[in-house]
Amino acid sequence: MTTAITGTGFCDSTSAPSAAPASSGGVSIELNGDTVEYSVGGNKLIARGNVVIYYKEITLTCDRLEFSRDTSVAHAEGHIHLTQGSNEFTGEKMTFNFQTMQGEFEPATIFSNPYYGKSKQVAKVDENHIVMKNGYLTTCDLDDPHYRLISRTLDIYPKDKMVARSVRMKVGKVPLIYLPRFTQDLTGKRPLVTFTPGYDKQWGMFLLTAIRADFNDNVKGTVHFDAREKKDVASGFDVSYKTPHTGSGTVRTYYMNERSITSRHFYQPRPSPTIERERLKAEWRHKWDIDEKTNAIWQYYKLSDNTLLKEYFEREFDKDGSPATFFSLTRNLPAGVMSFRTDKRVNRFEGGVERLPELRYDLSSQKIGETNFYVKDTTIYSNLSSKQASPTEVRLETMRLDTDNELSYSTKLGIFELRPFVGGEHTYYSKTKDPAEYNAIRGIFRTGASLSTKFFRVFDVEADEWGLDIHRLRHIITPSASYSYNHRPTFTSNDLDSFDGVDGRDVGHSIGFSLENKLQTKRNGNVVDLLRAVIGTNFALKENPGTGGFNTVTTDIDFRPVDRVTFYFDSSYDTRADYLTTANFDMYINGGKNWWTSIGKRWNREVDDQVTTEFGCKINPKWAVKLYNRFDVRKGLHKEQQYTLTRDLHEWSMDINFNETRASGDEIWIVFTLKAFPEMALDLGGAGFNKRKAGSQTSGGN
Repeated sequence: MTTAITGTGFCDSTSAPSAAPASSGGVSIELNGDTVEYSVGGNKLIARGNVVIYYKEITLTCDRLEFSRDTSVAHAEGHIHLTQGSNEFTGEKMTFNFQTMQGEFEPATIFSNPYYGKSKQVAKVDENHIVMKNGYLTTCDLDDPHYRLISRTLDIYPKDKMVARSVRMKVGKVPLIYLPRFTQDLTGKRPLVTFTPGYDKQWGMFLLTAIRADFNDNVKGTVHFDAREKKDVASGFDVSYKTPHTGSGTVRTYYMNERSITSRHFYQPRPSPTIERERLKAEWRHKWDIDEKTNAIWQYYKLSDNTLLKEYFEREFDKDGSPATFFSLTRNLPAGVMSFRTDKRVNRFEGGVERLPELRYDLSSQKIGETNFYVKDTTIYSNLSSKQASPTEVRLETMRLDTDNELSYSTKLGIFELRPFVGGEHTYYSKTKDPAEYNAIRGIFRTGASLSTKFFRVFDVEADEWGLDIHRLRHIITPSASYSYNHRPTFTSNDLDSFDGVDGRDVGHSIGFSLENKLQTKRNGNVVDLLRAVIGTNFALKENPGTGGFNTVTTDIDFRPVDRVTFYFDSSYDTRADYLTTANFDMYINGGKNWWTSIGKRWNREVDDQVTTEFGCKINPKWAVKLYNRFDVRKGLHKEQQYTLTRDLHEWSMDINFNETRASGDEIWIVFTLKAFPEMALDLGGAGFNKRKAGSQTSGGN
């Protein structure tokens, strides 16, 4: 039997009256059941057997249900299953208000991706808030989960966060951790605690700990506490914050009183005294979008010495080994961009250029009236000071005003697009190398032109073999040429102190050539590039410094015939020496869910010739393997090999890694990753055999 219930009444297709009393407080739902009883006086409906209710995105099934039209409240019993979007609730007893979307389940289980939970009582406070009392939560879907978070009160905000109070974490039946409060981000999937234990030749045994502490939605932090056997302890904190009106930022600190013991282990006699020194890092970065057109950025970066990043923060060092301290303010104008910047040297052990301040205006290419003439300009005022690293106090200073103007004309000559231009750069220096030439103005004249065209042809080609999925082919050829001439500056770079690229301007006279080929097709209504190949070179004329003639020929190719195969290639050829200088390629093949492979080659005539291969394969639903190899072709030896064996542990995955790097030793480590939260990893790593510490001053010839 199917019954439709609305806010103004209900009707049954077989036995209900054609009209019923109005009910202003009701909602519109659809009900199915084996038997349905009506109580017109009580304005209620009772359904039994295979009961199903549909309301918006909610589906409710149960054995018995009593529904009130006046209050829109349903009381259900027996095998209750309610789904709403990705959330699921099951229980034996339930009271649910379809109008307010509130309800209670006793006892109950819940699934809110990626969590599974059981509780004596679950209350749905509103559409985006679920409360569990005296229950547990886990990402394991087994009836007897491998681990669980047991809590007195759990507040779940789907797709936002989970907050638990009085938390005990159990693995099997063994309690491991007690926390008064635990917050898990359900959007970024950030871990609460990260441990990295291991052994290193320079550090000895170590344990690196990061504990997340989210104070509220606007202030989130991480506390670091690290212990290294040969270096003692270190600590620090990271805080990310957001303000309502003045932007957001990050503060990071790290401090240690480094005690470098001279014995192999802390419990052994020390052949010489322990060396102590304070080492620290302090960083503050803030960004403020003042309005749609204006933003400000501030960064402060203080280090105690020039090797701290290299020894303790290798990833930061690889990204930027010398972070700057600066402030910048940028404003987008109707015609161009205005910016204000200051750069200050904070770390005296480094040399650098200070800008106190620098004011810049960039006028983008602007059309002049209704003509085909365009003008652009860049004007920069800089108060510059170049300081050498301590203990030297040598300092070079100047005030510089640089203005660079260009006037161009865009026109078409038949099938060609031509853009000739003329411009000049004038730079004022308050100081030069020669005191007799103070308050000098350097002038540079330049001119040139660019010429390009485009040819294309469409081929009626249809191909579905080998997954090509080609529906017509379009071949596009774009040849282009450019001419550039820079007159000799009135002051050469030898007459000026060097602060940046502006001071190194020189004469130049060359012609550039470029040829681009593209093959395109359509897939699912979208244009896809199957092939893009670009070849280009410069021809130096006699006024150009150095030897004239053709210079380096560069090639860049991207080829993707099918979605699963990608090929990249680039090279450079020195025409003067008449030999290839670099050649690199990468090929990726995705075999679907079960395997993938890649091969790459890095060849540099003056440096090295290496081939890298990587292969991954899913052996069965529980096991997978990944192999990586880096081979030195010139020396005929393996530079690096890594083997990874992955085991599916239901809600966890375990990676066992073995790495052998020539001249650096061997390393083995284990990583446990919670599959529901890929970034939440327990890394049992760093167990090295004869391994040099990351960031060591010697590279081992690697």
